[in-house]
Amino acid sequence: MSGSCVVIGGGITGLAAAHALNAAVSASLLDTATLLEAAPQLGGKIVTERMGGFVLEAGPDSFLTIKPEALELCRTLGLADQVVGTLAPRHVFVLSRGVLEPLPDGLAALVPTRLLPFLRSGLFSVWEKARMVGELVVSPHRDGAEESLGEFVRRRLGPAAVDRLAAPLLAGIYAGDVDRLSLQATFPQLAEMESHHGSLMMAAVRQQLRRRRRHPPGDHAAEDDTDGLGMFATLRDGLDHLVNRITDSLPHVGVRTGAPARIITREENQYRVHLATGAYVDADVIIATTPAHAAARLLRGLTPAAASALEQIPYVSTAAIALGFARADVAHPLAGHGYVVARGEGLAHTACTWTSSKWPLRTPANCVLLRCYVGRAGDTRALDEDDDSLVATVLAEVRPLLGITGPPLLARVHRWEDAMPQYEVGHLGRVEAITDALSQTPGVLVAGAGYGGIGLPDCIRQGTEVAGAALRYLGAAAG
Repeated sequence: MSGSCVVIGGGITGLAAAHALNAAVSASLLDTATLLEAAPQLGGKIVTERMGGFVLEAGPDSFLTIKPEALELCRTLGLADQVVGTLAPRHVFVLSRGVLEPLPDGLAALVPTRLLPFLRSGLFSVWEKARMVGELVVSPHRDGAEESLGEFVRRRLGPAAVDRLAAPLLAGIYAGDVDRLSLQATFPQLAEMESHHGSLMMAAVRQQLRRRRRHPPGDHAAEDDTDGLGMFATLRDGLDHLVNRITDSLPHVGVRTGAPARIITREENQYRVHLATGAYVDADVIIATTPAHAAARLLRGLTPAAASALEQIPYVSTAAIALGFARADVAHPLAGHGYVVARGEGLAHTACTWTSSKWPLRTPANCVLLRCYVGRAGDTRALDEDDDSLVATVLAEVRPLLGITGPPLLARVHRWEDAMPQYEVGHLGRVEAITDALSQTPGVLVAGAGYGGIGLPDCIRQGTEVAGAALRYLGAAAG
């Protein structure tokens, strides 16, 4: 096999693709591979800053361990000894009606699986709890029609579960509107639970019983795949070490930063990536790992149908505000990982992570670090404020909740414009339309958070898969 490949976009998806292509070049399965990134540095949304002894993650701060791709990549790169899990206690709270209420223990995929913690919770009234337990007798929809997550949760568990569970938790993951996000694209397992068991609670109980049969008390085999890390993990000294280690592992890939791609054209038997500098790069295969709207601009002249389909995936702007304080100036015990804000609270921020309680080694001695999130689908008004005003707005909301009396030792705003893809109802059809349109330009591929999952494991999986698809295409073309 021979040929050349260009990857556009040096975020985690592009880096995962380049990592796989580097191995192919090393094994003489590919002639050349090039990675183009518009920014001065690689990593995309993975940005770690160190300021005055504080370690700040501007973008993602962790990865799911139940999806293996990120953990496996860390191990492959020799980073296993740097992987750390979350600190205990791992409580999460919901800010509802001005009060921080803990999420009930035993909550799985929005479904209560333990009766006593659920009944004792102050998050729901007696009638709301009765409505949620009544999910056991709600008739399932078996027609397979796509619906929003909000519609699904409201139908099965009632409106309170939407406002105080689904909406705040999904805002924290997707910055999205729960009544617009597609159930099938975000939580397909919920649709499968209803389809196979008729009830979410019944499905959850049966899953727990199967797990107990496989792993009786004292059997720790269930934790072997995550080394007991828990559901989330990160790198001890910051996620930028993952970016740095991948970058160092690409000796056979031509890495070019500060090289924004402008448009892709077809030139005889190859594709040509035209750069904003006036230079260009030719290749047999192009992999675009940019946001969908950026991929649409690249492909508009080459395949208008694909560009049109890509433009149908909406994005939302967000910001993360890091706030550092002296521990003595924060009265709240911060015994947990933070809180999400229920729908209808009228606040600018949607969630607050207690970073110093969630991860080790994130602050100087006797300090705490918070990270607040602003911006969601349908409400990005606060993002119109300048950084100082945005910090003041968030501080005014957080101070009374956490008993903060002193000024912040650190305040840092990280803005992400049009960076969060929205998997709205119809998303799977839009992705299929993109795939169909790109079939008319063989050798042009897309991957990334806009299509098949937004988390780091999802993006790493997509990058690896699309590199494999590129190699298979070149092998078929050569044959």
